Amino acid sequence: MARIFELHRNERGTISILTTFAMFMFTMLLLLIMNVALQVDDKVKMQNAVDAATYSGGVVIARGMNAIAFANHLEADVFAVTAFLREARDQNAASIVPQVLQAWVEAAALFGPAQFPKFIPLTSAIPPKAAMEQELVTAWSEMAASAAEFALPVFEYILGTPENEMSPAYDHLIPNFQRSVVSTIPQLSAEVTMEVALRHGLTAEEQRNLSQQLRNNPQAAAGDRGPQYGVLWRTSLYPVGGTDEDDPMTRTLPVVDPDPSGNDYYAVPDGPSYLARAQSRRNQLAHDYLNQWINDRDLRRGLGFFGDEAKMSQFQELFRIAACGQLNDLLNVEYPTTNVPFMLRSDIEQAATQSEINRILEEDYTFVGVAYRKHVNEMAPRMFVNPSDETADALTFSQIALFIPRSRFLFYNGSWVYYTYYFDQDTGMWIPVPHAYTDDWVNEWSLFNQNWMVKLVPATAASVPAILETQPGGMVDTRLPNLGNPAIQEINAISTH
Repeated sequence: MARIFELHRNERGTISILTTFAMFMFTMLLLLIMNVALQVDDKVKMQNAVDAATYSGGVVIARGMNAIAFANHLEADVFAVTAFLREARDQNAASIVPQVLQAWVEAAALFGPAQFPKFIPLTSAIPPKAAMEQELVTAWSEMAASAAEFALPVFEYILGTPENEMSPAYDHLIPNFQRSVVSTIPQLSAEVTMEVALRHGLTAEEQRNLSQQLRNNPQAAAGDRGPQYGVLWRTSLYPVGGTDEDDPMTRTLPVVDPDPSGNDYYAVPDGPSYLARAQSRRNQLAHDYLNQWINDRDLRRGLGFFGDEAKMSQFQELFRIAACGQLNDLLNVEYPTTNVPFMLRSDIEQAATQSEINRILEEDYTFVGVAYRKHVNEMAPRMFVNPSDETADALTFSQIALFIPRSRFLFYNGSWVYYTYYFDQDTGMWIPVPHAYTDDWVNEWSLFNQNWMVKLVPATAASVPAILETQPGGMVDTRLPNLGNPAIQEINAISTH
């Protein structure tokens, strides 16, 4: 009985009870901190994954654009080489050279009675020089004709059957290659985006044991949380590599095939305009390449040597005229509407206002990548619950831009600038005009520029919220958030990416 009366006065063990409660509270606080850290760490990892996946998919698209641009140049060069070899085969220019040189020989006699002593030696010097030039022209023409006999059929095969011989559709190799790029690159980009996202969602052990199981059963290969999917979107709310890649107005690569024998010509608002611009650029490029071939000083390839050392024959200019005739026949008679270069869907350099430029950039050259995965499991799940996990899965997003880089400034000869001068009639003085040293590369925003690149940019596209609420389909089955139609500014206010 005495012990019962002493119970309310006995304080031994009180600290143990307080310690138990304190440890319980500290344990809950520790779990809370660890859960927050776990969610933040997962967010960072998913953001890194979507950045890597989006950039990797964008690099594939940029390479596709560069491949089409390269093929556009190759197409013009093939026309130039074909014209060069046809003239080498036909030898129209070589057949005129004897008459030119004979005129020189006949004119040589006129220098004999000249009043000026320096002209008199020409009477004996011109005939042997004419004979040597004729020998050079004959030897070069025979060599070029032999080369044409071997190589010309190859280039004519590349160009395909001429239109005036009722050529079948898609008989031309270079446009065929470009069409394959247009149809293949989006699917390849989508697969690269998915693959990078999947691999970022695996542990080091799972990476080492990665096998075909990831493709056959991603759920089993990626643990309890399931796989981490990545999808690259166009701002038109279509996934890259979707089912609409045949439509030139909505496909991933913003390019149009202006060939009337293809589908794009009739699917764009103004097919003849695309064709006319393509023909104009092809004509310019082909003639530029032909002149480069003719001006080459290596006698095995060009005729630059004749312009410096065998000017009497005028063989270089005669060959240029004849080869240009061959080229014009190829461009305007045999292949007027086929083997034409691909063109950009929207010509940004023709845009009248900055708002129009911004619209084109967002519609045709902006892509949004999204990574999807189940939320990370909480520690002490009965005690702590992630409210986001109740209605939607985790996702992160990123944006890339396809672009042509500007030339970089260079420090050259101890300065960043150089000067040119013009004469001012009013002041009678030469006025200096400064110019910056820059890299010597093309800045033209077109499919004749092979410098297409991609970069990660802030996600500011107006369609980002709609993309986040759109089911990607395919192998990706995820619970999407209901964002309530927010503006992109509101999304950026709550999501640092």
